[in-house]
Amino acid sequence: MILQDPIWLLLIVPFAVLLWLVKLPSRLLQGLRIAVVVLLILALCRPAILLPSYHGTVVIVADRSASMPADKDLRHEEIARLVQDKMDTQDDLAIVSFGDQPVIEPLNSDVFQGFTSQVNPDGSNLADAINTAMSLIPPEKPGRVLVLTDGRWTGLAPAAVTTTAMSRQIPIDYRFLERPGAMDLAISEIQSPATVNPQESYMINAWVTSPVSQEIAYELRRGNTVISQGRRQVPAGRSRLTFRDRAAEPGTLEYTVSVKADAEDPVMENNAARALVGVRGPKPIVCLTAEADSGLGQLLTNSGVNVRVLTPQQMEYSLERLSNYQGLIIEDLPANDIGTANMNNIAEWVTKTGAGLMMTGGKNAYGPGGYFKSPLEPIMPVSMELRREHRKLSLAIVVALDRSGSMGAPVGLGKTKMDLANLATAEVLNLLSPMDQFGVLAVDSSAHLILDMTDVSEASAHRNKILQIESMGGGIFVYEALSHAAKMVADAEPQTKHIILFSDAADSEQPGAYKELLAECAKSGITVSVIGLGKPTDIDAALLEDVARLGQGRCFFTESATELPRLFAQDTFVVARSSFLEDVTSVDGLPSMLSILGRQYDIAHTVGGYNLCYLREGATQCAVTIDEYQAPVMAAWQSGIGRTLCYTPQADGPFTGDLVSWSQIGEFFASMANWVAGRQGELGEDMVLTQQVQNGLCRIELHLDPQRDTQHVLKLPTITSLSGYTAQSPDTQNFQMTYVDADTLAAEFSLQGARTYLSTVEIDGFNPVTLPPVTLPYSPAFKPVDRQRSVDALASIADATGGDERIDVSGIWDDLPAKRQLISLVPWLIVVAAVLFLLEVFQRRTGLLANLKWDIRRGEKVKGAAVEKAVRPKKKKTKSAAAKTTEPKSDAKPAPEPKAKKQKPDDEKELFDALSAARKKAQSRTRRQ
Repeated sequence: MILQDPIWLLLIVPFAVLLWLVKLPSRLLQGLRIAVVVLLILALCRPAILLPSYHGTVVIVADRSASMPADKDLRHEEIARLVQDKMDTQDDLAIVSFGDQPVIEPLNSDVFQGFTSQVNPDGSNLADAINTAMSLIPPEKPGRVLVLTDGRWTGLAPAAVTTTAMSRQIPIDYRFLERPGAMDLAISEIQSPATVNPQESYMINAWVTSPVSQEIAYELRRGNTVISQGRRQVPAGRSRLTFRDRAAEPGTLEYTVSVKADAEDPVMENNAARALVGVRGPKPIVCLTAEADSGLGQLLTNSGVNVRVLTPQQMEYSLERLSNYQGLIIEDLPANDIGTANMNNIAEWVTKTGAGLMMTGGKNAYGPGGYFKSPLEPIMPVSMELRREHRKLSLAIVVALDRSGSMGAPVGLGKTKMDLANLATAEVLNLLSPMDQFGVLAVDSSAHLILDMTDVSEASAHRNKILQIESMGGGIFVYEALSHAAKMVADAEPQTKHIILFSDAADSEQPGAYKELLAECAKSGITVSVIGLGKPTDIDAALLEDVARLGQGRCFFTESATELPRLFAQDTFVVARSSFLEDVTSVDGLPSMLSILGRQYDIAHTVGGYNLCYLREGATQCAVTIDEYQAPVMAAWQSGIGRTLCYTPQADGPFTGDLVSWSQIGEFFASMANWVAGRQGELGEDMVLTQQVQNGLCRIELHLDPQRDTQHVLKLPTITSLSGYTAQSPDTQNFQMTYVDADTLAAEFSLQGARTYLSTVEIDGFNPVTLPPVTLPYSPAFKPVDRQRSVDALASIADATGGDERIDVSGIWDDLPAKRQLISLVPWLIVVAAVLFLLEVFQRRTGLLANLKWDIRRGEKVKGAAVEKAVRPKKKKTKSAAAKTTEPKSDAKPAPEPKAKKQKPDDEKELFDALSAARKKAQSRTRRQ
């Protein structure tokens, strides 16, 4: 027996003293009390005994990567249910699914309902998944791990977990599941230079692995342009395709090589491979504008700025495309034309790689353009809220919210579509001032009043009502929503009256006579905007667009409910019409302009309008308006390691003002663009940076000149690496370079899946240097490998840990290893102590326990005396008597011995009377106790 908390044994001393001083009336009660105290003290010490146990934990590790069979989830779920059906009530089951990273699946019922977690299938991190599984097995219990996989892995080799499994005595079983790969044609490797100079020629080699000798079709693309294609006979095994190309202007070139055979290929994912080639040299700035013939772009070109003008349809926001530019200018362009995911990429690109961002003003920029609450807002040196003290016109606005059944769908982080619509409505309330009026309707098959038309005074109480709206089922009846909203806003006091209709683009019903209703609204000065959750191609999208057109408002569509707060705020900005001021305004340059633009400009002209914004703390204001607002015209600051500049007037358009006739206008904008672009990273003459990708690892090295004046880099350089897929927000990793020898510093990290990695090196005393992006040809999970290699790898792990290839998965519970476990005795001790305590209480109240004990003892004594008397032997004869017996015998017959007398009835009565008296005496003594 083991006492886990023996310190409590010290309580024996005070309790022994207490029992010695306070004695109980009888030995029986004293004994019971001592026994109870001793048992309770032992329970506090938590005694336990070691006993072998065969009940434990089984963890299923399910490979859900893209290299697995198409029906992998169904097969995994079937195996999980078979294992779950055979488990005992004392057993535990856990499930870990994995792709690029492992995820613990929730088990909320007696029957596994299927996988609910999302995994990135572009990877197969088997080692991390097994480590996660072993962490779910308690150290004191036996356990087994069952791996369901095809044996392909990315990242750390799974053999690395063997030592941990052996030390913890956890067997690792496996069930081999694979996609057929008998006729797999694949590109096993692609070779290209990491960087080249402009106009330099180079070769790209693609190694093709074919299962048989056959004719294949091949193609090479640079970006979206086909530069080589044809057919070729390849032998069984490896063969090479060679291509030539020449670099053009600085930037990043993306190549894709693809092959195809006439025979059916079971693994198409490895038939195309990517390669990135960086072209050295100064990179241009891209001017993103609605029109390809932008006047601002032409002005910058004429001023000597290396600029490329692109429309939103021509622009791509992947890391490899953004790496082609040193900066980005957004000219009076709505945020919807860029998209939230792309704005995320831009923000990360600016702050992590040292790129620059510049935004110019207009009716489609800043607040009216939808940049309030967007991913770009935090990196701008100006804020875009509607400050109440600068509002001149009051506004009456009603929000009609779709609360149909589709709004109850979850969108992640414990939120539903309805929750985000509520938050968006509350955002509209936040933008209003006390002089405005506000109302809210929730609509399904009828309209439900949430907040009647009221002044925006008790904002917190209104907000609580809005946030409590729930999805109640049914569809949204459009006419019901519009008619009730129009009636509410028609009676409001403000002259500016507006309705925001939020509806599901695939579930908007019963429009009724909406055209006649909206015509009446237009006559009454009521405008209507629509925010549709869905795509413009959805079944009811055309109806919503027509409602916005007839209502003289705006129509927004989004598939992501997370964008609703931004879209609601954008529409409110436009309706309030106080964030873009259309007044002719003079501007004045400040002395701080010299620190940003490198020279002081005398701006003796006016602008025809500007976006009313507010300077952020820490930003530098270079020019202001000469009016009551003293608002920033130009502001700049450092965003991470990049630069951001905001110019709030319109740069090219009807609100440019007479600034367009200023002789220095070209130099002025060129100075802003050049500041945004910054000094492109240049190292000293005694430093060289290199980047190499090999075996799935990216190695970055900083080579120092052995003849340099400074012997060591005083501060170790750091590397910030952005990685991500197209149209997804990138992830960030940070590394620190270390010395590998006296003249070389290096850092190394693994590449995952088909991600693009864009790394920036920061060296103390120098501008950041962004290296060309790198990538793997495709996900390593699809790399052609020998099937036997995968089987042998799994078998070796199983052999080393005591596992096996498990065909009958339901029998895994019978093979759990026996493991000695501490079985706690505390419950038993507490039960015994409780029973003894109840016996003590029983004895105190009745005294029956002592009487029973006394009666047994007395009965035994009386019975013993009677028996002794009955069988008592005769006394021995004395010597005289013995002498007489030795005399000669006479002829006379000896007299017969007298017979024993029988006990009289009176004697028996006396005996029973004595026993009864003794019993009464004992009972009276017990009562006195």
